[in-house]
Amino acid sequence: MIIECPGNTRLQDYLLKQGIHLLTACAGRGNCGKCAVRVLKGSAAINTMDRVWFTEEQLSQGYRLGCQVYPGEPLTVDLLRDF
Repeated sequence: MIIECPGNTRLQDYLLKQGIHLLTACAGRGNCGKCAVRVLKGSAAINTMDRVWFTEEQLSQGYRLGCQVYPGEPLTVDLLRDF
């Protein structure tokens, strides 16, 4: 599922307002890795938990933990259901 998220909005919060729930068994702390998304347009900073769950190649392809994405600019993301 492709979603456009406005800038300066936590991705997880935006999705909840749209009635879309990310699978976050860890309650959004980044510990479970179940909320993987792929940034298709825009940029999302790579944080420590992203580095725990994804390879450098995946990070360069835009993979991030959806619960940890705080974009400063609008983003287009693919919500990966079966990562």
